[in-house]
Amino acid sequence: MKRIFFIIFLFVSAISIAQSECTFIKDTLTVAKENKVVTAEMLQTTFKNKTVVQIIKTEAGKYYLKFIVFENLYFNRIDLLEIKSGTKSFYAKETTQYRRDKYSGFYLIEIYKNYIGTLRQDGVTSIVFNKAETIFTKQDCELIKQMAKCFYDAISPKK
Repeated sequence: MKRIFFIIFLFVSAISIAQSECTFIKDTLTVAKENKVVTAEMLQTTFKNKTVVQIIKTEAGKYYLKFIVFENLYFNRIDLLEIKSGTKSFYAKETTQYRRDKYSGFYLIEIYKNYIGTLRQDGVTSIVFNKAETIFTKQDCELIKQMAKCFYDAISPKK
């Protein structure tokens, strides 16, 4: 009987460790507004509607949020990007939707560390660009919360 409980304990522990593991991806990032290519580390998640969200930290200590989208495409258009987190909104002025390929585009915006804290608490419920809203599911919002929590914990000094 003790063996069964011990095996169950090990199994549950392994699952919880695997779920809390953050795997950062090292890559380069092209920041078109600054006309630079920088080295960066990122976490990413993919939603059911194929949207990919990345939280990025560069070697220079800047933070970026990148959305790769497959709907509401307005290639090379510059407009206000509103990121909704429940009742809160973050506004990125003069945001460009860059063309990634024929079927997808992306937004890349610089953010501050405290906004990553907001993301870990509230997630992202939708984005609005050129008056077109892309709504995300509750599960997608939870994925953002988990990723942002992991990212925030990794960049915050340990007490």
